[in-house]
Amino acid sequence: MTDRLTNRLTDGDGKAQAETAGIRDFAQFNVRDSFSVPATDSPIAGGTPVTDSQSPQRVSKRQLAETDSRLGERDRQLLAAVQQYRYLMTGQIGRLLFTDAANPSAGLRAASRSLKKLSGYGLVNSLSRRIGGVRAGSGSFIWHLTHAGERLLRLHDGKASPMRRHYEPSPYFLAHTLAVAETAIRLTEICREHEPQITALQLEPECWRAYSNAGVSYSLKPDLYAATATEEYEDRYFIEVDLDTESPAKIIDKCEKYHAYYRSGLEQEESEMFPLTVWIVPSITRKEKLIRHLREAFDKQAKLFAVITCDELEHLVLDGGDREMLC
Repeated sequence: MTDRLTNRLTDGDGKAQAETAGIRDFAQFNVRDSFSVPATDSPIAGGTPVTDSQSPQRVSKRQLAETDSRLGERDRQLLAAVQQYRYLMTGQIGRLLFTDAANPSAGLRAASRSLKKLSGYGLVNSLSRRIGGVRAGSGSFIWHLTHAGERLLRLHDGKASPMRRHYEPSPYFLAHTLAVAETAIRLTEICREHEPQITALQLEPECWRAYSNAGVSYSLKPDLYAATATEEYEDRYFIEVDLDTESPAKIIDKCEKYHAYYRSGLEQEESEMFPLTVWIVPSITRKEKLIRHLREAFDKQAKLFAVITCDELEHLVLDGGDREMLC
């Protein structure tokens, strides 16, 4: 193999895998554990200038500007985060933005207060579905931007791209979107707590790559692209979040596209290395199954892939993982 691949896999061989207390796998987003919110169980309170029930055409730019003048920098960061991830749970927002709180519970309460304020302004709204069992608290609300929230952010960035129209998402789309967000947030937490610095973090569609094969145009569509750096290493990753809903044959089909993009040389020409493609799976059984199928399908080809479970992400980022992950 002539082209350099990230990552320094390794000195981690034979090491005990790092474990992070309290981190649950993607099962936490299982829609079978979700439930609808009764009409009286709403975090939204108080009437304020802009409401999502209004026709978007009836909210003037002046009204949005007045609302914008009442927001602080943290409010705008929260709106931008919800826009970037499409859907976020209250607990995820607390972990992402309210890290200056005294403890995680205080961060969750601060996030809830900010969301209550922004929902009162009509800038965010929660889905009727909540994640978790009957004892799920405020951290289980799932948030998205309203039309007014999208328009308010455009006051600052001036983007002319079409605004999203909100529909109640399908259970699978919602679970996958939350799992991708969880992966990005967990990566952020790992780098916040340890040495690596995140130098790039791109979600869809920013992380997509265009290439051609035999004169036909294609698009590689990872769920995430991330790059981290220490004084010694720079590691780059394409990340695929797997919920064990696709057959191995479909996974292999997508991996064929990674090999085609690798052979194009475009990424290596741009950055002098090809990112490691990391499949994050929900169980050891799924991990072992995918590794077996990928090794059989791509025998004697460049090892472009690593398959890990959710709790192995820290081991990969900090220690470089181990060779058993590679395929």
